[in-house]
Amino acid sequence: MGRSRPIEPLSEPLEDGVVAVRFRRESDLQAIAAASYDPDTRRWLDDAPMDEATRSASMAHTQEAWRTGQATPLVIADATTDEPVGIINLQFRDDDVATIAYGVFPAHRGQGIAPRAVRLLAGWALSDLGLTQLLLEADPENTSSVRVAEKCRFQRIGSRVEPTADGGRALIVFACGAG
Repeated sequence: MGRSRPIEPLSEPLEDGVVAVRFRRESDLQAIAAASYDPDTRRWLDDAPMDEATRSASMAHTQEAWRTGQATPLVIADATTDEPVGIINLQFRDDDVATIAYGVFPAHRGQGIAPRAVRLLAGWALSDLGLTQLLLEADPENTSSVRVAEKCRFQRIGSRVEPTADGGRALIVFACGAG
């Protein structure tokens, strides 16, 4: 999966006055690594916690994802302080469709950060990248992510089962499109 061409990284952050969605930096990795051990984060994501080896290779993987058209690993930052408060990315299925994935760091949850970041990234993806559809998948028990999809006007289009080591996990699939 992925796009058939590289993705040009953001030249300027996407901002709304409260949050900024920007390119990942080496200085963000400590906060990203710390959040990767959070129990709530672990409950909803399949990614292993970021150990030292993963952290060391992280920036190379970030650049590779952009270069190969697989994904756009970004940081959600406070628009005033530039402090990282979460992560967000597009995971490309093809040249026209991508899935949005995100996580807000524990100390910043419940402040409306995720919907703001999703709206910013969706606007850029649908206009500047020319995508025709964005998907957002959420576990039905992850009511926060279900609310983010609804607040961002994604429409529920179905469900799927994601294979896991213990059988499978149900996901609700939401979508929004250009226009």
